[in-house]
Amino acid sequence: MSTATVTFTADSPWVRRVPREGARLRLVCLPFAGGGASVYQGMAALLPPWVEVLAVQPPGHEDRSREPLPASVPGLVTACAIALRPYTTMPYALYGHCAGALLAYELAHEMGTRFGTWPRRLIVGEQPAPQAPPPAHPLHRLPDERLVASIRDRGGLPDAVARNPQLLEFLLPVLRSQFELWENYRHRPRPPLPVPITTVRGTSGSVGEADLAGWQEQTRAGRTGITVEGGHYFIVGLTAAAAREIGGQLPADAGAGPPAALDGGTAP
Repeated sequence: MSTATVTFTADSPWVRRVPREGARLRLVCLPFAGGGASVYQGMAALLPPWVEVLAVQPPGHEDRSREPLPASVPGLVTACAIALRPYTTMPYALYGHCAGALLAYELAHEMGTRFGTWPRRLIVGEQPAPQAPPPAHPLHRLPDERLVASIRDRGGLPDAVARNPQLLEFLLPVLRSQFELWENYRHRPRPPLPVPITTVRGTSGSVGEADLAGWQEQTRAGRTGITVEGGHYFIVGLTAAAAREIGGQLPADAGAGPPAALDGGTAP
């Protein structure tokens, strides 16, 4: 694995990518609630050279901060699927962290049923299965101070940000809106995915194995559970050891067969 610094290329408003010549697999990454594509920039330098990292940049986040935030899960899923369609002409896998895992799950269904391009694997980090009951104490209903403290305690908010009133004034509405969007998510029953699922939890994370076991119901291709270094937001400041564990779940033979066909279009 390389430790060189990498930089995302903005292919479109939705797509941030580290182009990798000779890649056999694209790893499409979905950020957690309130997060943006930059969360995954470090991952690209830690994965094998045959993996190309692509991160989705949601509207209202980072360099799209002037755009309206996503208002509905179905609308976000559809927009992501359309933006990602040209990038699934080669084998790909999906990784989603926390709420991003629910988005990755919905995208797997959407890409497969709408376009006939199923991912080779769905990897979900620190997120209970989609059919799990909604949280008993939703974060989006907490007062500002308690919301900040909760995210900070989980490792999702740097101290420098938490102590900056001007920055918090900007970030809190984004965080609250996106927590509300995903805490109100309700699973729509469908046949299990024809795709293997890997669940990932941090050694000091907040989601237990019992919560992750429910993902088995969402696949007819089997579930694998792994544990990596870190807490709930282990993807922030991802360690080389954690990247090795996640990379080990990716199909190294992805380029052995032809990619699923699309109705037109070519891979960038």
